[in-house]
Amino acid sequence: MLDLFRKRGLTSIVYGVIIVGMILVFVINFRPNANQKSASLREACAATVKGNCIDPKSHRASYRVMIPRDQSGNLMTDRAKAMGLNKIALDGLIERELLISEAERLGLTVSEDEQNQAIIGGFIYVSVPMENPRLAMSLRIPDGYIYAGFKDPKTKLFDDKTAYPRQVRAITGRSPTEFKEWQGRELLAAKMRDLVRAPIRVSEAEALEMYVAEKSSATISYVPVRFEWAESYLIDASPANVKEWMKDKSNADQAKEANIRHILIRPAEGDAGSEAKDAAKKKAEDIIARVKGGEDFEKLAKQYSQDPGSAVNGGSLGTAKSDGFVKPFKDGADALKGGEMTDKPVESQFGFHIIKKDDASVTAYKKAKSLEAAKDLANKIQTAIKNGQQPEDAVKAALAPYVKPAKKSDKPEGADKADGGAPAEAPKTADTDPTRPMVDTSSAFVRGGEAIPQLQGDGNSEIGKLAFAPDAKVGAMLGEPLRAQDGFYVVILKSTKAAGRAEFDKDRDTYTGAILAAKQAEALSLYVRRLREVAKPDIKIDETFLTDGTAKSDGGLPIAPMEDEGEEP
Repeated sequence: MLDLFRKRGLTSIVYGVIIVGMILVFVINFRPNANQKSASLREACAATVKGNCIDPKSHRASYRVMIPRDQSGNLMTDRAKAMGLNKIALDGLIERELLISEAERLGLTVSEDEQNQAIIGGFIYVSVPMENPRLAMSLRIPDGYIYAGFKDPKTKLFDDKTAYPRQVRAITGRSPTEFKEWQGRELLAAKMRDLVRAPIRVSEAEALEMYVAEKSSATISYVPVRFEWAESYLIDASPANVKEWMKDKSNADQAKEANIRHILIRPAEGDAGSEAKDAAKKKAEDIIARVKGGEDFEKLAKQYSQDPGSAVNGGSLGTAKSDGFVKPFKDGADALKGGEMTDKPVESQFGFHIIKKDDASVTAYKKAKSLEAAKDLANKIQTAIKNGQQPEDAVKAALAPYVKPAKKSDKPEGADKADGGAPAEAPKTADTDPTRPMVDTSSAFVRGGEAIPQLQGDGNSEIGKLAFAPDAKVGAMLGEPLRAQDGFYVVILKSTKAAGRAEFDKDRDTYTGAILAAKQAEALSLYVRRLREVAKPDIKIDETFLTDGTAKSDGGLPIAPMEDEGEEP
């Protein structure tokens, strides 16, 4: 949303002038405040800001108020520690002091009546640093305060005799007098934040334009040409081809040590008898026969291996070293050369293993050639679509040269009962493999959304940029084949749907309010960042107060949960 705002014309200029103007006033007119509290040489300060001491009690109180709570109201201290809440609380107080300095320079004050009204209202104000506008939302303090209540449990009215002092001490660790003084400074900083946010406006025309840009949707058709599929069906990794390729030293350098793979077949659970072992061994033998008959080891590992950690990676154990494996497995692996597989299942206490050692040169060759082959096929499909072919026809024609008619002799011996009696699946081919190029259609997505959920990296961002470009046309290609982590994607714009005035009118208030809040937060973040940059030499932080010790309560006081927020008037 803010990206759209940044691209605005006149409105953005006006917005920039307002913020820059406020910053210039600060830089040009700043003068030290004569009424600032100076830090005593004997006084411990968590930080000093322009000579003003942030005492450890204030730091500790802010920390305690900010600690996240779960749905039951319990403190999430582990999360607080993980997110560095001590530093966040201190950064908030430093920001508060900078804003107070500005407020006092501009003549802003907070009356005692304003302090009393905030307390009677049951609120505790706390400064969450605005450098990251989303932080306050994640801490559930979006408006800069939490609701504590300070009410008598019976009358449900503000109770300054019992509930108020008890809750103040339990939540903040401060006395009522200290709490009131602390809240006075928080309220003054809050006034300065309001002053910075006040000039920011959002016109209806601007909101409508942003709504249309953000809510308009598109769908695409796409064809993935995956490297995995290209390796299986487009690459001729014959010994002669690999040997010729390896003559180039730069290619040979890509061939690393051979990786070990396995397929594990366990006897049926709960049955340790000889029949169960025999069935598992027979299944392993049938899989060996299928590999020898031409089926892909990695695909069979994904389908049949009962070692879940390696099965998803085609049986890969992620190492070329046999050290650390049980002796039967180690012996079987060590006996193999690159490209070889055990002729018989290897039995261990885990079951029966079919072990294979990759040929490093073949692996490197396939990886390099699959990139070229996948790109070439994607370009071929895209060219055919551009020339008027339907995507499905273009894909079918592109795959035709690689589809071989199935022959009875192609079926490996013993494959009819690879699952211990159940008929085995037919060997996959270029046009039946699930990873083959196929035309798919996305769900409707908006600008910045995920057109293809499984696409990683910047692919979806690139698709969105092209799909919502002013010159994008339905039925046209969206750029050249898109390079992704798993292959190349041919992308066609299938349809678009522009959001209209009617939809905007239904969401006008909510949407405009969200835009305004985002722009105000960004304006305040920019303003505070500039304050910190200018005052950097005058900010001193005592790092000892950023340890976990600041999270402890004073005098054994517990950090109590707040009263039910549902009581807020």
